[in-house]
Amino acid sequence: AGCSNENTSLVVVLISVAYFFIMNRNKYLLIGVFGSAIGAGVLLLAPGNLSRASTIQDWYNQPLAWRVLEHFSERLPSAMGAYWQVYIAFIILLISVVLSRNSSSKLMFGSFLFMLGAIAANVAFLASPAMPSRALNGALCFMILSISFVAHSAFTKFNKASIYLSVTTYAMAFLYFIPSYILYYSSIKSISKQTEIREEIIDRAKHNKQDQAIIPDYYFPPVLHAGPSLDTFNSEAMSRYYGIDLKITAPGFFDYSRAFNFKPLNINAKICN
Repeated sequence: AGCSNENTSLVVVLISVAYFFIMNRNKYLLIGVFGSAIGAGVLLLAPGNLSRASTIQDWYNQPLAWRVLEHFSERLPSAMGAYWQVYIAFIILLISVVLSRNSSSKLMFGSFLFMLGAIAANVAFLASPAMPSRALNGALCFMILSISFVAHSAFTKFNKASIYLSVTTYAMAFLYFIPSYILYYSSIKSISKQTEIREEIIDRAKHNKQDQAIIPDYYFPPVLHAGPSLDTFNSEAMSRYYGIDLKITAPGFFDYSRAFNFKPLNINAKICN
């Protein structure tokens, strides 16, 4: 678990240490703590991190006070607000727990611990010049774990008010999940078809012994939020991988996979007699 993501790995270690000292001092748990620490060290001390940091000096050249202010006033609120739906569900379920009077100190501690972990995972980006959307998933996972503790308390003892609130939470999550999943599935399916088209162009260019293949850039169909969006970076290593010089056109503005994968229309029909 420590060898997961740079900003998440350190939080995993801290949560493991907090759980060991506060909740359960079982010596066998130290194996997991040390394992997580080793995984975090592998990520944080990797030569690639230092090499990448050396190429992006604009952020590090700024005064520390400016970086702190920029991170906590601009980047952190934006990152934490990326999964506002989880906070709404958390608040509704917490109200349900209060109304049902079924709170547990251990469960509340677990929820609080993982919520702090979610905040810490995004605070850790203070040391990073960039906060890509995909890297926010670690904090999201911590928030989902936090809400699971509250949900356990909410769903083990019911009254009329808590049932209403629990149903509201389920309905909200379900209504948001349906369009989110459909759009994401449609986006991935389109990108898969676009990949087939690009590789067919490359294969044809290599078969014709051309020196260069011109392929269209990906068009990324819209999704409900930025979290599941894919990386748009085009690496120079692609040319070495395919064994031919690749020229990628400007980003597309329409889903060209539909033009290649749908049944052709018959345009030879008579318009009028």
